[in-house]
Amino acid sequence: MCYHTSLNIKQPALEARYGAKVEAGKTWEPMIHANAYSAPALPIISAQQPEIITFSQWGLIPHWVKTGPDARKLRAMTINARSETAFEKPSFRSAAQSGKRCLIPVSGFFEWHTEKKKKYPFYIQPAEAEMVSIAGLWDEWADPDTGEVFMTYTMLTRSANKLMARIHNGKERMPCLLTREQEADYLRESLKQEEVLELLSAPYPSEGLKAYSISRLITSRKEPTNVPEVLQPHHYPELSDLESLIADLGAHEAES
Repeated sequence: MCYHTSLNIKQPALEARYGAKVEAGKTWEPMIHANAYSAPALPIISAQQPEIITFSQWGLIPHWVKTGPDARKLRAMTINARSETAFEKPSFRSAAQSGKRCLIPVSGFFEWHTEKKKKYPFYIQPAEAEMVSIAGLWDEWADPDTGEVFMTYTMLTRSANKLMARIHNGKERMPCLLTREQEADYLRESLKQEEVLELLSAPYPSEGLKAYSISRLITSRKEPTNVPEVLQPHHYPELSDLESLIADLGAHEAES
């Protein structure tokens, strides 16, 4: 599953990429490392307002949640949603069935490879673009104690492609990455359930991504992690074969 992303992009580039403007009164500053468990407010583009880049907290709170403690508890469990079952699971069903779909812009995301019970962080990014969109669902929740309305979202995941299966070998899952052509389809309000599921099941090509290992700074609880050093490549000798395989996999798939 994916709990860490990067959107290391300035606001003008973000707006130009999506043909949308950041919502009035808000600004965006590049974020190198976003940790979902901190419930960060990140940019999304919704099917309902595709011309506006809104800010939404990561970790979906369905509108029907009754109390603040319940909302905080649930949010930690709704960071990701399996695309295959999003229309069925209670936490996501309402948003999925009512068409509350969104694009989640990222410049990359982080996953962990498991080797002999040790975990090694990797950074994965588009091979030839500044950004890529991940499919998501959003909802609004009103705090019954304060009346404050929170916009929240979840990231949809699917089975891994060949590249991600090698990296995220513990779960063999990956975010539902969308091509530029699929973005417009995913935001189309008339899309039916079967069409959504078909779109999300379409494999994202391995050659569309590049990946490399990074240091364990990203897991530090003492040092800041939203820093450029997090994205610096870090070589682990015990992963040499994997690194070569990852490089070859992208090249060979691009040629095939």
